[in-house]
Amino acid sequence: MINQEDHLEILAIGLDSFSIEAIKKALKENKLKYHISFLQDVGELETFHKKTVEAVFFFSNRQSLKTIQDIRKINLVFPRAAITLLSPRADQQGIIGAFRAGLFDFLTLPIDEHEIRTVIYRLQLHEVIQSGMWNPERAVLHLFSKPESFSAIEDIAASLNQYLNLFFQIEKNVLYPSQMEMMAAIHAQFKLSDHQHRRIKRFLNDPSGLIFGLRFYKDKFHFLVKTGDNKFSYLVARNTSDFQIHDILSDYLSNVLKTSLSILSESKRIDQIRTLSLTDEVTGLFNQRKLVEDLEYHIARFPHDKEVFSLLFVDIDYFKNVNDQFGHVVGSQLLIDMAAVLKIQLRSTDLVYRFGGDEFIVLLPKSNVEESKKIAVRISESVKAAEFNIDHDKKYRLSLSIGIAEFPT
Repeated sequence: MINQEDHLEILAIGLDSFSIEAIKKALKENKLKYHISFLQDVGELETFHKKTVEAVFFFSNRQSLKTIQDIRKINLVFPRAAITLLSPRADQQGIIGAFRAGLFDFLTLPIDEHEIRTVIYRLQLHEVIQSGMWNPERAVLHLFSKPESFSAIEDIAASLNQYLNLFFQIEKNVLYPSQMEMMAAIHAQFKLSDHQHRRIKRFLNDPSGLIFGLRFYKDKFHFLVKTGDNKFSYLVARNTSDFQIHDILSDYLSNVLKTSLSILSESKRIDQIRTLSLTDEVTGLFNQRKLVEDLEYHIARFPHDKEVFSLLFVDIDYFKNVNDQFGHVVGSQLLIDMAAVLKIQLRSTDLVYRFGGDEFIVLLPKSNVEESKKIAVRISESVKAAEFNIDHDKKYRLSLSIGIAEFPT
């Protein structure tokens, strides 16, 4: 492990100032002391005379073969350094080739703060991984088990199973659909003591717990693994590697799993907050902020794909009368019902937003004015034909005014 008291000698090759600042920030967050040397290109290695470099951050946007050749050059000069490639390219075959050439880790550009934190964390484990002489296949698994890429606990469990398959021959795998069934079966098989029972309970209630060792005997191991929300499997596995069980299940694996689950939890929380910030609280439709984001996206793409799009500006006629006569509660329910009618009449690629008050905007990708007119007529006629509930025994009819704009004009 890298000692926090020592200065980490880092070489940055071809990095822009934004990437360098992101790396510095992550190093400081991990309380690591460091010294960074800078080169513009791999070719400058010939005149670089520093003897000790522990980490190299290397930018490349070149073809895979050229990048691999550069990694080999770096690895030849600093064979014990952890080389991290920064690139906007994410070609999986190219990355695998880079690992075979001596790459330690990979960062996509622009740098994501979760990814750089994970890379710096792994950098501290470089000596452990290097002393274990990981083969390229393990290294690739090490790369693609990046926790920030997971969207659900099932993803993490699948990566864990890949990891275990590197070291173990799985002799038995029993899936349990519920915690109760799993506990009953395990208790019957192992005659659990109260202490063991409490330990398993703690594991099941721990959001960072994903694997639990039930029994180790010689080279055979019994595990409990969480495979999803309230889903479990019982594994019997035989160690087929030269690694000790402690090395396999602790250090790298346990820490990465905890990092994976904590980042997953934080990611879900951020996604929920973002969803709320882009959603109208009354109708559940997208709001103005989301409309601006989507318009910026489609306008930015136009120079590349030349695809037109149109907007429908939808206004409910005399809606103020509804609020004045029946109150805002009834008015809000009519807005919800109107949103449902609009969505029914649209294609799967169309998007509808509440712009404010009784105004809606519909985004129609790949649609010119003539196509949009047909959709506008269909929406208008469906609303005229609909009856909206005001009270249990009262119906109300509405009409719309719709304007159309096409981009580009």
